[in-house]
Amino acid sequence: MPRYLLRRTFQAIISLLGVSAITFLFPISARHSLARRVLGQKATQFAIDHFNHRFGLDKPLWHQYLNYLWGMLHGNLGVSYAPEQVGDPVTQLIGSAIWRSFWLAMVSLVIALILAIPLGIYQAYRHNKAFDYIATGLIFVVYSTPAFLLSILMLMGFSFHWHIFPPSVPSPDGANQSFFGALGSMLSDPRGYALPVIVLSLLSLGGITRFMRGSFLDTLVQDYIRTARAKGANPFRIMRKHAFRNAIIPLTTILGLSLPGLFGGALITETIFNFDGMGLLTVAATRAGDWALVLGSTMIFATLTVVGNLLADVSVALIDPRVRLGAKL
Repeated sequence: MPRYLLRRTFQAIISLLGVSAITFLFPISARHSLARRVLGQKATQFAIDHFNHRFGLDKPLWHQYLNYLWGMLHGNLGVSYAPEQVGDPVTQLIGSAIWRSFWLAMVSLVIALILAIPLGIYQAYRHNKAFDYIATGLIFVVYSTPAFLLSILMLMGFSFHWHIFPPSVPSPDGANQSFFGALGSMLSDPRGYALPVIVLSLLSLGGITRFMRGSFLDTLVQDYIRTARAKGANPFRIMRKHAFRNAIIPLTTILGLSLPGLFGGALITETIFNFDGMGLLTVAATRAGDWALVLGSTMIFATLTVVGNLLADVSVALIDPRVRLGAKL
């Protein structure tokens, strides 16, 4: 197990280095015109040289990249280059939005799991029956609907037509941008957060339900399940005691990527519902040409994805002895 964990950690570090190199080197042309864009077209050459020297843009590209890696190891993702917030730390700008997005994604994922796991199990238990066909059709419709279209439909129906939920999420203040403050803001005004939570939950529901159904169907045809049935065991006991634990193991893998996936998928949803989180921040930074903030957001998403994948692999290894045995061979 330690060797397996060490190997997966090394692969995660290599993946993050690759992502950081690609995203850092991509906006090469933007660096050359950055000072002119921030200072204006009438800026003197002296002002441009001073700006480049202040932010280290006059150094070779490899030197800038090594400085960025060193800063990233110390929790420094550089500074923003947007004209209205030049010099503001990227970590500070991201820190004011990341916890709101985290709780939005977490609550949506929990709701999706609460609905998807029993639905997938019941579909497997009633496979090729009317309920299975109807549920599969509805799930495919929701799963294939783009996030922007589903968000607009929810907005038009529940906000503009029926006036059940507000069309946008309440703007944050300084108190609800912390870890517990963001959660408290959601709990204090659930109606304001209902629509983005519903959209993200529905987007996750289809994939988890189909995955759970397939995993249970594979488990129900195993020999030990047939043996338990042949011995006359109670069907509910077979599902709960024998099938559930083995069927839930593959779900651990998809859960490791679900939360980072919701972070990335919230780009469109947060923009439509004016949710002041990582998605809206990244879209605004992209429009403003603030490549430092875009790079910082990309590294956050990449880190979440790699760490989520690593935790999923480790969880599967802890749950399933066959993975630990394979890692020793």
